[in-house]
Amino acid sequence: MATGAQSSHSQIWHVLVIDDEQGRRAVALSAATYSIGRDPSNAIVIDSAAVSRQHALLLRLPHKDGQYTYRLLDGNIEGKRSTNGVSVNGQRCLSWDLKDGDQILLGNQVRMQYCIRQLSDEDFQRYLQSVSFRSVKAEVVDRRSTTMQRFDPPSMQAILPQEETTERIDVKPQRRNPLRLLFQTLWGRLRGKLR
Repeated sequence: MATGAQSSHSQIWHVLVIDDEQGRRAVALSAATYSIGRDPSNAIVIDSAAVSRQHALLLRLPHKDGQYTYRLLDGNIEGKRSTNGVSVNGQRCLSWDLKDGDQILLGNQVRMQYCIRQLSDEDFQRYLQSVSFRSVKAEVVDRRSTTMQRFDPPSMQAILPQEETTERIDVKPQRRNPLRLLFQTLWGRLRGKLR
């Protein structure tokens, strides 16, 4: 009898149901943070031109009773807001503590719904299959995109020009454009002759 009770034990599940150009899918939420946007480096990738590369964030908010909910923030981790905004239940917002059934609109095209369900493991799996479940953790992320989006500190190595100059040298690395370098050299010589 104990094994039957354990298998029917229900727990609380957090789900984000997404309707975008890929169709309808459900994402089970459990991590502390999710980035949402059209760039492949996001945890939740949205297929829509109306969505910014890094459109929004989901942050898990713990409660004293051991449960949690999520807060939706417009923009990325650096505080840069999305181009087309976020609305929840028809109200444009920068931050929103989500509740079961909240209707989310990213930009003006992508609809999402935040759901909290108390179900057994078996019932939850059936629920996810009914809305085309896609696991965020199981998705393969393009490693090149992720590497390119990493916020590594810039190299402090100075790039020195070929010829000596008394001009200020930037410490920040930069790409050298050959045409610009030629123009600067010719301009320097012309200025020297005019003096």
